[in-house]
Amino acid sequence: MSTDAARVFVVGMGEVGRRLGGALGAAGVETVPVTRASGWEEALADPSALLVVCVREENLSEVLMRLHCVSPHRLVFVQNGWIRPLLAGLPGCTRGLVWFTSRGDFFRVLRPSVFSGAKAEFLAKALGRGGISSVAVDEGAFASAEAEKMGFNCVVGLPLAVHQVSLSEYLDRHRAEAQAVFTEAVTVTGWAVGTQPSASWWDAFLRAAEPLGWVRASTAKALEYRNGAVVRLAHELDLAAPVNERLLVAIGMPAGW
Repeated sequence: MSTDAARVFVVGMGEVGRRLGGALGAAGVETVPVTRASGWEEALADPSALLVVCVREENLSEVLMRLHCVSPHRLVFVQNGWIRPLLAGLPGCTRGLVWFTSRGDFFRVLRPSVFSGAKAEFLAKALGRGGISSVAVDEGAFASAEAEKMGFNCVVGLPLAVHQVSLSEYLDRHRAEAQAVFTEAVTVTGWAVGTQPSASWWDAFLRAAEPLGWVRASTAKALEYRNGAVVRLAHELDLAAPVNERLLVAIGMPAGW
């Protein structure tokens, strides 16, 4: 069967799943939502369907247990945090990194979302038709995109919760700290995936962050897959991430993570 004719099950209907499902539907792709309570039996029973997993990083392990019988070639994972260890046993799966912000009625594409893997081209084209600009890239380019997005995630989250400020306030008052958090994150994860961070990434971050100045984070989420992952990888690779580590301690995490 043609990939373009595949039915797509969107697993996790939070902001990311809702927007991706809506874009795929607008592009004419048959899309079925899967939540904690519904859709699983149908999704697992369809041998040709594509499953686009959009749950939060902290819920991914539980979902992976339910997907153990599904071929990795039918799986797409759309999480922005450090999930490589969780997917180590799923060679051939497709990965995605979204570059949009969605909260309720607010929706803003910051730059093209990035997909890599067997289903990347299909998804990029369909999402583009549905209003979410996306590109398909090879594994090397995706590794670079993954490191760059980790820098974004590590700034837009934990530091805002520590300082109890909006993103624009944080960048105005603590620009040096923000750049240190970003640089540590892209350096450590870049080393882990075998890519060299670009000096242009910080300026690209500032451009992407500009329309998000209002964003706040009252509590820090998914630390194990974001700033915590950076600190853990730094220790494993004999690198340093002191600013990320200091912020983790400030939020109440133990020293050394």
